[in-house]
Amino acid sequence: MNNLVEVRNLKIEATTDAGRVVEIIKGVSLDIADGEIVALIGESGSGKTTVALSLMGHARPGCRITGGEINVDGKNMAALSEKERAKLRGTDIAYVPQSAAASFNPASTIMEQVIEVTRIHSLMPPEQARKRAVELFRALSLPDPDGIGARYPHQVSGGQLQRLAAAMALIGNPKLVIFDEPTTALDVTTQIDVLKAFKSVMRADGIAGVYVSHDLAVVAQIADRIIVLKGGEVQETGTTAEILTSAKHPYTRELLAAFEPKQRQAHADAEAATNQLLRIDNITAGYGAVRDDGLPLIRAVDTVSMVVEKGRNLGVIGESGCGKSTLARVIAGIHPAAAGDIVFDGKPLQRAASKRSRDQLREMQIVFQYADT
Repeated sequence: MNNLVEVRNLKIEATTDAGRVVEIIKGVSLDIADGEIVALIGESGSGKTTVALSLMGHARPGCRITGGEINVDGKNMAALSEKERAKLRGTDIAYVPQSAAASFNPASTIMEQVIEVTRIHSLMPPEQARKRAVELFRALSLPDPDGIGARYPHQVSGGQLQRLAAAMALIGNPKLVIFDEPTTALDVTTQIDVLKAFKSVMRADGIAGVYVSHDLAVVAQIADRIIVLKGGEVQETGTTAEILTSAKHPYTRELLAAFEPKQRQAHADAEAATNQLLRIDNITAGYGAVRDDGLPLIRAVDTVSMVVEKGRNLGVIGESGCGKSTLARVIAGIHPAAAGDIVFDGKPLQRAASKRSRDQLREMQIVFQYADT
């Protein structure tokens, strides 16, 4: 297998507020093969994000690359001009940040932003770009892949926004994607779903990845190989199985000791996720006139989320007018929601019953208060 990335003796310096120059990356070397996903892990300040960003030829303010080679697909990123590097960012190399919410413009639709890189780099015609975006939405297990692009960032959940950030990175068909702790702000169950989606798309398209994290419980689910960093130096390298079962360096064993309780929780959360029959996320529904953003002026249900497990009964109670009956009608598709998502038995449901399959209609029934309803 050929190496897509070859880093040799990378050195990076930083200037402190007091004007002192400190070497923060001290001769790091690493390889990443075509289609391989490598995790850079370590505590805060270990240098993992600094190393990852250097693969784009980028050093954060106050830092500079002072030595070594950074070869990505045969190009030495450190030796290229800024203009040459800019041509590769978003095309050959893409980046998914920690906070997807900060990456999206609240005034533009999701589709406009996801396909923007194809326009900037003239990668494909607009119609082809929109078609490719929908394909990615579907591959990343986003609900309503044909329609989600018309929404605005505030109309989707955090986990969905993180997948959309990945779609934005992947639409240019990059050879390498850098993930900078993109699931840190998500709950564990959502992390599992998002990581599975990332890995599935990258495997299908043969895309290599660098996944930055301090959390072994996260990287164990996505990485082929793990590189452990501390103080700007590589402490240990091995396959994910080798690191998890037979770590050699004391620092790696410290990370593993902190990882084991999280691993048990992750397994428990994964089991709970597979036991879900119904999940609704940020459902909003109402009546009367509709505002410019597509939401009703009168809201009977406002950003409601809940989970129903298989074989369990869930009671929804509240005073008259609180929205409980509207919520039931929304779930059944009788009263289509204005925003939010419904997942039934692992599959996204269309909001309107008329757009659901016969099997979906048969598997979900509603008993009304009055027999003549």
